[in-house]
Amino acid sequence: MDDGLFRNYSGPGRELIRTAYDVAEKALEGRFRSNGRPFFEHPLAVAKIVSDEIGLPPECVAAVFLHESSRMAPESRPQLAGFPQEVLQMVDGLDKISTINPKDPRLEAENYKRLIVQYSQDPRVTVIKIADRLEIMRNLSSMPRGVRERKCLETLMLYIPLAHQLGLYNIKSEMEDIYFRQAYP
Repeated sequence: MDDGLFRNYSGPGRELIRTAYDVAEKALEGRFRSNGRPFFEHPLAVAKIVSDEIGLPPECVAAVFLHESSRMAPESRPQLAGFPQEVLQMVDGLDKISTINPKDPRLEAENYKRLIVQYSQDPRVTVIKIADRLEIMRNLSSMPRGVRERKCLETLMLYIPLAHQLGLYNIKSEMEDIYFRQAYP
């Protein structure tokens, strides 16, 4: 991990992040996004949002890295055993939310929002998921058209209202701006 990353943490918090970063970097090696860039850029960008833009504690940053490694490379799951229970619970909540696949978020947006909140017993999990969606929205242009349209609709129906309810107004506004640029160029 670059020493310039996550400078707002020190001591055990920084070491926790470094260990999770290393697990994810190894687990995600050789995996790529639809634009051909390394997949590891996604959890790194989400972790920066969680850390620098939202200001969540180091446990949340570590959970971002471990969630992506366990989701994309399930064989890395045994490496999570040494992490604090608090981090593992957030990873579990994020993994559960990732299984939600809304067929048509317009029809059942409230049900999907309830599922997201229900799967995240720790409210920080919902905030992390919103940060994850913000990173996806920031990189929509690299995705195929059908995926862009689906992500935009999910964001409009699920994540923008959640961000508003949680008081994440800057993130809500940015996601709305991206949505409108994509939906109404």
